[in-house]
Amino acid sequence: MKLNKTQLKIFEYLAYIISFGLFIFLFGKTLEFGRTFDDFMLVDKFTKSPGDAKLISSFFYAKFHFYPIYFLTHELDNFLTFLFNFNGIEITNAKIAKFTNIFLHVTNSFFVYLLLKKILKIDNDFKLNILVYISSLIFLFHPIASQVIFNITTRNESLALFFGLLTFIYSLNYFENEKKINFLFISLLFFFSLCSKLMAVFFVGLIPLTIFLVNFHKLELRKNLNKNIKIFLLLILIFLIYYYLRSIFTVSNKIYFINDLNDFIFHFFTSFKFYLIGLFFPYEHIYVYADNYDLKLSIFLSIIFLIFTIYSIFVFLKKKDPYLLIGILWIYASLALPVLFGLIEKGFPLISNLAERYQYSSIVGFVIILTWLMKKFNDNFQKILFIRGSLIIILLLFIFILNDRSKVYVSNPVFMSQIDENSPRNVHRYAFSTEMTNAIFANDAKKYKFNLYQFYQVDPSFELAIMEFLKFYTFEENDKGIDFFEKELDKYYQDNPPTRFRLAIFYNTNKKYTKAETEILNIFKKYDEIKKEMNSENKMVTFLDPSIDDLHFELGKIYFNLERYEEALDNFKAANIVNPLHATALFNAALTLKKLNLPDDAAKLFEEAININPFLRETAKNILAEAEYNEKQN
Repeated sequence: MKLNKTQLKIFEYLAYIISFGLFIFLFGKTLEFGRTFDDFMLVDKFTKSPGDAKLISSFFYAKFHFYPIYFLTHELDNFLTFLFNFNGIEITNAKIAKFTNIFLHVTNSFFVYLLLKKILKIDNDFKLNILVYISSLIFLFHPIASQVIFNITTRNESLALFFGLLTFIYSLNYFENEKKINFLFISLLFFFSLCSKLMAVFFVGLIPLTIFLVNFHKLELRKNLNKNIKIFLLLILIFLIYYYLRSIFTVSNKIYFINDLNDFIFHFFTSFKFYLIGLFFPYEHIYVYADNYDLKLSIFLSIIFLIFTIYSIFVFLKKKDPYLLIGILWIYASLALPVLFGLIEKGFPLISNLAERYQYSSIVGFVIILTWLMKKFNDNFQKILFIRGSLIIILLLFIFILNDRSKVYVSNPVFMSQIDENSPRNVHRYAFSTEMTNAIFANDAKKYKFNLYQFYQVDPSFELAIMEFLKFYTFEENDKGIDFFEKELDKYYQDNPPTRFRLAIFYNTNKKYTKAETEILNIFKKYDEIKKEMNSENKMVTFLDPSIDDLHFELGKIYFNLERYEEALDNFKAANIVNPLHATALFNAALTLKKLNLPDDAAKLFEEAININPFLRETAKNILAEAEYNEKQN
């Protein structure tokens, strides 16, 4: 059965509506789940950070992703939330954000359907349109997508694929009809894809190679190459422009790769195995990686996939069928960078080894392979029954598993309590720490104490567990408990500056100013010893955790609380000298000058702080207004 243009458009619109309705029907409940524990932790740290830290962190994030993507990932949700609430419709920002994620994912599923249609050139054949649409549902419900759909903070993967698929579609349009407008669309869309996630660079090679393979047996070689080279050069040019701009707007990060050959081989094969299992057999929970590190099994599965690759090349050359090879190449291309992440020993902080969200784009390769199977065996009743029956089973299993994985975003403890006993220790820590946080919100002291003791028993040397007990016993004013856990910190973290700095902040918060001062001064002493040792070897050292400016800033706050204002002022100024962007150091110096009865000097520092960080303007105005009011009253 053939469809005319109008019927085909109606079918496409219906396909999108059905996909959207089906996903909302099955997973609309996730809109009520709210934010995850991670989200709350990030928000908490952000809101409690100094004003200039908020400003600078937002500024760096915007620069890293470039403003159009920053708008789509953050400001659009905030604007829509404001718009609804302004018009009397009460809705949370989390619900808007989760709906945006679902909308993007369903739209990506629809783009996969359109892309498959163009690659397979099925045009207006009704049966083949149905077949390809069912394949797109595999993408829609693949369990690997759970993190990208339900976790608000991982939207960049959706956006990268969103713009990447559109780049692919317009590249196919350009190959068929060399209109300049298509060149413009390709340029803008690929640039946005790169802005969303640098991993989208794999489209540079995959798009022209796919189009070349599709037309290899249908078009003269020279003509095929000429058209694809134009697309390839354009994508390379856009990548170079993007990367140049990125190098200007972002801070460079040194990445150190594993240099031991045995470790390199081990991490390469185990990473590759992890991602392959996630694509072809995604029936395990997200955070359970304990069984991943089996080198023999990893090599065996890699060899199987290599044999499958060789077979796809045979099918391409002998059967003149490129689609299986295209699906395989898509998987190789989209997983190249994630597997590379597995070989990084330390470096770029945004890289997480074995993160499933990096597989999001590779799901398309899996769908292409399934579509090839369905199309290949579409001429025999028994084969049709077997393939389509298998597809229905796969879809049902995917929906079941995706639903199971969505539970982690209802309440982290619900998911974490069901984890495998062989999973890494940090997962257990995460389970108890989340429950402790929930207990605090619920004002449930019994539940808090129970989970605190479990949290500590997982690893008695764990810094956060010891610190949590210190907080608990300080709240209860239990001197023996405080003394015991202070000794535990000394036992495990005597010469650990980051831990001692966190302890100093804790002491300062709890008005134990002398203890806080001692901790900071000991860190300075430790740093002086290291610096002296490095100087003797003609080496330079930079202290980052904690940094020198943070040490001076915290010490300034301690002296301010002790009413030793001259020393406080010296330390706030020292913090600003080390870090000229430390506006809150200047702000606190201005407050100190007010205490020293130097209002004119204080006003000047207020202005300097405001120039660095406009967020401080209202606070400064309030303080100055209060000072003027008090002077008038006197």
